[in-house]
Amino acid sequence: MEHRKYPVDTQTFDKIIDGNYVYLDKTDLIYKMVKDYSYVFLSRPRRFGKSLLCSTLKEYFSGNKELFKGLKIDGMETEWVKYPVIQLDFSSCKTTNLRAIKIYLSKILADYEHEYSLISDEEYEKEWKGKKEIDEISNIRLGKIVEAAYRQSGQKVAIIIDEYDALMLNAIYNDDLQDKIREQQNNFFSPLKELDPYIRFVFITGITKFSQMSIFSTLNSLKDISLLPEFETICGVSHDEMIDIFQSDIQAIADKNGFSFDQTVTYLKNKYDGYNFSPEMRGVFNPFSIINVMNDKQMDDYWFNSGTPSALLKLINKFDLKMEDYEGVECSASRFNKPVEKVTDLVPFLFQSGYLTIKNYKTEGYDVIPTSVYTLGYPNHEVRTAFADSLFRDYYKVNDTMPLRKAYYAFYSNNDFDKFIEALKKFFRRFPFSLNNMNEKHYHSILYTVLASFGANIYANQETALGKSDLILKMPKTVYVIELKYDRSVESALDQIDDRDYTAAVLDDNKRIVKLAIKFSEKERNIVDYKAVEVEN
Repeated sequence: MEHRKYPVDTQTFDKIIDGNYVYLDKTDLIYKMVKDYSYVFLSRPRRFGKSLLCSTLKEYFSGNKELFKGLKIDGMETEWVKYPVIQLDFSSCKTTNLRAIKIYLSKILADYEHEYSLISDEEYEKEWKGKKEIDEISNIRLGKIVEAAYRQSGQKVAIIIDEYDALMLNAIYNDDLQDKIREQQNNFFSPLKELDPYIRFVFITGITKFSQMSIFSTLNSLKDISLLPEFETICGVSHDEMIDIFQSDIQAIADKNGFSFDQTVTYLKNKYDGYNFSPEMRGVFNPFSIINVMNDKQMDDYWFNSGTPSALLKLINKFDLKMEDYEGVECSASRFNKPVEKVTDLVPFLFQSGYLTIKNYKTEGYDVIPTSVYTLGYPNHEVRTAFADSLFRDYYKVNDTMPLRKAYYAFYSNNDFDKFIEALKKFFRRFPFSLNNMNEKHYHSILYTVLASFGANIYANQETALGKSDLILKMPKTVYVIELKYDRSVESALDQIDDRDYTAAVLDDNKRIVKLAIKFSEKERNIVDYKAVEVEN
């Protein structure tokens, strides 16, 4: 089979089209967006196609009709007007130095000031070499650029702002620094509201919505399409697109690994699918991972390995994150999709960053006022396992889990939990003393996270009518209902499983059910007893 070209190293629309790369055609949704709205905000996780979407919009508003030949929009757009485009991308500024940020923002403006002859060649040269003294970003510079573009072209201006929140995310761990960066960006964006007579369209992307930003407060007509069903798949790969566009590549992956086509689709779905960005939950695959899988013909953790944001690691340490607490979180949209001034709750950040997604949606309270209730959870195998592994390396400071991993895989293959328990004991002997909180919740969290990092089907706090089980571990032929105790007997753990009917949560699995009680000791800081009892049919 001829190797198709995949855009693994470019997010630029014209390069993708001219280079004959595989392109996921979203231009019908782009057309709908620009016809329905004038000011739009879209939140999506990193590496989810936001920059390519911005690049595509730039070419559309630039009137480059030839690039869109044969795409969906080709049969929809009839005018192809050429508008001046101002595109601003903040993702390449990695510094938290305020002066460096001022220079960076000033250079962005200088580019367009030079293009529209608002500054001389000499002034432009000084700006780019950083020789110009900058006390603040004047709040009139962007306005002058937009007015000049409008008057010189005779057309209204399209403004595309990619990763508007990048500078704020760099300083997410420092409230005072964030306030100063917010002030700089507010000065930068403040002219937008007054520029409405000159503006054709404004498109803003980001990950997190920060409050008290002029980009939101001054643009009263800004439409947030992040959770609208009609735009759920504007970034990402839908299931139908997977089958239609990548069929030959899926078959090549299947042949390489000795799988059937349907098996391979299931593996891809479990590993990379599961992102839901609306109550309709149409589901999209992670585009960065899928493009790389099709290019390499192997299934790795591409998205997560492309770089865990330093901001996330700082927040994990700040909030003492327990991974199991974020599986099955019930909340309203106002909790996970609202603008925030400071990060006081990890749920919005984890959702907007792509580590949590919508898993269920329902309405309650029809007799009064219906209330929307969302259930959030980890989207797929890639995120769940890699996130757990990252927690061990960066939070728990445990790097070598290979002996325990091997023991788990042996356990998975032959249900020999005795050897796995012995491996767990050795693991806890090496666990850092400074991170041992000496309580049942601590061991519950460690066991859940380490098993999740191995790719185990491990579930925490599964509800029955009478309570919530500690852990449920699903194996190919057996389901283990696990109850942990801290300085209390394994018999009391088994009694609790029975008294609260925890096995009811797994009766539909049609597998062998084993109750597993594990006792941890304060003195030993380790497992000191365990007992397994099979449930009779």
